[in-house]
Amino acid sequence: MSEDNASRRDAFWKENFFGDTDSDLDAAAEEDEPSHPQDFTKEGLDAKEVVLCLSKSIVSLVSSVDGKPLFGCTGTVVNHVGSETWILTSATLVRKPGTDHDAYKEDEVKIEVLLGNKRSVNGCLAMCNLQYNIAIVTVELQFSLPIVALNDLPECYSILGRPVVAVGRDSKSQVLLARHGNMIRKRSKLDCSELLLCTCPISKTFIGGLVMDFERRIIGISFFAEDATPIVAIEIVSRCLKHFKKFRTLKLPCLCIRGHAVHSLELRNLEILCLNFPELSYGIGIVVDQIFGVSPGNFGGIEAGDIICSFDGVVLRSVAQFMQCFLSCSQLTAMLLDKVYAMKSQKTMVLQAAMRRPRDNSKFVAMLNIWENSSVECSNSFCNRWPLL
Repeated sequence: MSEDNASRRDAFWKENFFGDTDSDLDAAAEEDEPSHPQDFTKEGLDAKEVVLCLSKSIVSLVSSVDGKPLFGCTGTVVNHVGSETWILTSATLVRKPGTDHDAYKEDEVKIEVLLGNKRSVNGCLAMCNLQYNIAIVTVELQFSLPIVALNDLPECYSILGRPVVAVGRDSKSQVLLARHGNMIRKRSKLDCSELLLCTCPISKTFIGGLVMDFERRIIGISFFAEDATPIVAIEIVSRCLKHFKKFRTLKLPCLCIRGHAVHSLELRNLEILCLNFPELSYGIGIVVDQIFGVSPGNFGGIEAGDIICSFDGVVLRSVAQFMQCFLSCSQLTAMLLDKVYAMKSQKTMVLQAAMRRPRDNSKFVAMLNIWENSSVECSNSFCNRWPLL
C-alpha cells in the first residue's frame, strides 16, 4: 500500500471512529499510562478478543470536587434497575485524599461517566464501601449499555497460573484498554488477606475495571500496586451488589477475626503443621492472626495461632479445591456475606467452627458470634486498608 493511501486510511479511521487519537493518547500517557506497543502475540490477540466482547459495557468515570479533578478510573455496567443503570467501580473515585476511611458524600462530589462512543453523562454516587474499596455509580437508564453478569467461578476452578486480561477505559481519550498477564500464587503486600494477584501491567486508569480469563469468566475487579495487580474476588463483589440491591446498603459481616490461608505459610512451618494435622496437607484452613474484643465467650475460646478448618460443616479449602491459597479467605468472606444476607430481625448469628490448635496439637469445636458490622464497634485494624491511591 502506498504512503498516500496509508495516510488517507489512517485519517479516515481517526475522523470517523477514533477522533484525534494521537493527541488523546499522548495526553493520557502524560498522566500515568505507560507506553505499551502493539501486542501481536497470540496472548495479546486473544486478550483483545476477550475485551471487545464487553466493550459497550466498559466506561470511564471522572470525579471532581468544587470544580477540581479528583480521580479517573474504569467502571462496568452491571445492572438496570428501575430508571437507573448501575456502574460498578472503585471507591478510589470518591475517597478523600490522604485518608483511609473517609469518602465524599453524594452531594459533595460530581461524577462524569464517559461512554465508549464519546458521549458523557452525569453520574450519581449510590453506594461507596471502603471495606472492599468498591462503589456503585448510577446514571439515567442506558439500555444501549449491556450489563455484565457477575457470577461465582465454577467449583474446583483452578486460578493458579491461569492467563488473564485486565480491562480499562482511558478517562481522557476514552479508548478501550487491555493488559494481559497471569494469576500468581503470592501474598499481596497490601493490608487485605482476601486479595488475589495477577501480573497484568496496568496503570491507575484500570482501577475498578474487570479482570477476566480468556474464557470470559470474570475473576474480580482490579486495583493498583507496585509489585503486582491486586484483585478483589468476584465472589465478594457479586455478594456486595446483591446486598445493595436488596437493602440499598451493605450488611457487612463482623467476625472480629483476621487471618490468612494455611498454605501461605513458609514450607518449613507448613511441614511441621501437617505432620500433626495431616488433613491440612490438602489445602484446608485459615490461621487466626488477630482477635478483636474483650469477651472470650464471643470467640469460643479461639486464640491467635489457631486454625479454622470449617464453618457450619463447610470446609475452607485453599489448594485442593481452588489451587490458589488466598481464595480460602475470599471463600470465607463470601460465606459470611451470605450468612448476614440471610439474617432477618436478629443482629447476631452463631456459627460452629472446627478448630485445630498447633500449640498443643488439639482439636475442638468453637461457637462463634457473627454481627452486622453496623451493630458492633470494630477496630479499624479489622477493615481492609490498602491504599486507594
